[in-house]
Amino acid sequence: MTTAILKEKVEVFKKSILDIIKVLEDTEDSVLYIKPSEKEWSGMQIVSHVLEAVDFWLVDLEALLIVPGAKWGRNHEHVRRLAAVDEIVVLGLKKEEAIKGLQNLVPRVEEALGKVHEDNLAKTAPSYNPNFDGKPLSFLVDHLIVQHVAGHYGQLVRHLQKIQ
Repeated sequence: MTTAILKEKVEVFKKSILDIIKVLEDTEDSVLYIKPSEKEWSGMQIVSHVLEAVDFWLVDLEALLIVPGAKWGRNHEHVRRLAAVDEIVVLGLKKEEAIKGLQNLVPRVEEALGKVHEDNLAKTAPSYNPNFDGKPLSFLVDHLIVQHVAGHYGQLVRHLQKIQ
């Protein structure tokens, strides 16, 4: 990936992670586990999802760099995705662990995006998710890693406003 594009994407990702961490630091632990409604995730479920999802997409990204054109992705029923937001599992996730996990994502994203070359971005591959089928690698980077985390920061803020 070109240096300018890489730096921009990493900076957007890093800002979103730092924003999430700031919200966690400024929120009482118990509040993070309250769901705004039965159909909505708690703040900590959102964070747990971010931790799992970024890890999942980074592994897929790196695999696609090794085996271009391989089938990639998942749908909303993927077992790791569901386990990450299970309320019992999330109750075991402590704020300090979540913050450390979020901090650790930044160098992982830097490293993974550092492996991407500009010519990789236009390559497409089939996906297990029909909505992502044939999308270019740039979609995985932009939508499923960078924008995904930024979107969940906004979701976290909205959910905490509903319960406070």
